[in-house]
Amino acid sequence: MMENLDADKPKYIQIREIIRDEIEDGLYEPGSAIPSENDLAERFGTTRLTVRNAIDALVAGGLLRRVQGKGVYVMSERLGEADALELVGFRESVREKNAVPSVKILSKARRPAGGFFSHLFEIGENDDILAIKRVNYVDDVPLMIERTFIPISLFPKIESVDVGVFSLYQVYGMFGHTVASAVEHLDMVELGTRDAHLLGIEEGSAVISYECVSYDEDGIALEFASSYRRGDLGGYSITY
Repeated sequence: MMENLDADKPKYIQIREIIRDEIEDGLYEPGSAIPSENDLAERFGTTRLTVRNAIDALVAGGLLRRVQGKGVYVMSERLGEADALELVGFRESVREKNAVPSVKILSKARRPAGGFFSHLFEIGENDDILAIKRVNYVDDVPLMIERTFIPISLFPKIESVDVGVFSLYQVYGMFGHTVASAVEHLDMVELGTRDAHLLGIEEGSAVISYECVSYDEDGIALEFASSYRRGDLGGYSITY
């Protein structure tokens, strides 16, 4: 149904304020996409250019973010806090090296916590966690396979966030849990056929096995991440 606008006021300003109000009212969650320009133009009975002007104003104000080829996403007031961390996620660390990061999500699904994650996250064994498997790329070259497990009880709206656009550390910050510390374990393993294919290397190739538990300032475990990283594209440098 088309929504009527006041004929005596500039349409782009009215659309801007309507979208702003809907974000503030929680209709669009931080990290989620708003409707397309075409859909909004149809909703308000106007042109894409008018809608674009409204969106551009919200982008300039930091409330929205354009992502090329994907759409326009809702930002969070806490996002700047997450970006300022010394502990940073994959994308932030790659950008610091003047390279271009990208992420391909292979799967994202709920599953019961089970014994290990029940103990780690201090939840029930049948409580849901979110399991995400993805491949991280640097300059379009596959670098790392990552499996991440997140307690949904801490982030009940996390499934509305496009984790192909925002880093998980950014997402945690959006929901009020800034990453403050991490415990890591490194090893070397040989990859099987499927994972080796995903990284574009030969079966049996040695890779860096990396496990990490990230915590917030209150010592609450936010995620368990397990990764396989190609050693031929650089290793780790750790400073104590």
